[in-house]
Amino acid sequence: MAQQLFQLTNTIALLAWIPLVLFPRQTFVRDTLCKQLIPGILAAIYLGVISWKFATLGPPQTDVMTLSGLRSIFSDDFVFAAAWTHYLAFDMVVGTVVAREAIAYGIPWPLRSLSLVLTFLSGPIGYLTHLGFKLRWQHESDTPPLADPGSETDN
Repeated sequence: MAQQLFQLTNTIALLAWIPLVLFPRQTFVRDTLCKQLIPGILAAIYLGVISWKFATLGPPQTDVMTLSGLRSIFSDDFVFAAAWTHYLAFDMVVGTVVAREAIAYGIPWPLRSLSLVLTFLSGPIGYLTHLGFKLRWQHESDTPPLADPGSETDN
């Protein structure tokens, strides 16, 4: 059952990342689907699993502030799948920031897409890639960094 939870959350995230990479200028995709709706669903799944495990097992019996304690907690497949769901939700929110800023700074589509794909696959690496591109393009852009780039499509 934990494997099915893992597959379900990965599929949900992937199906939202595809339009975010392809159409990052569409405000519904970026600001509603990928910043609120899907992360909210993933967060609810996370909360459900963690609450269920806490209700059935009680509080963690190990020190969660140590690697060995975390390793012990994550040995439960459901807890591990919930932790992965946590990453999926937060990486998607970070992806919306990457998309918005990349558009505002005029980062070209292939590089913006590279940052988004890397954020999906390995959150911090994608975000770091975006920061590098942002540094390169921030001096060329007349658009304020937090401006709403509009809802026109972008390919």
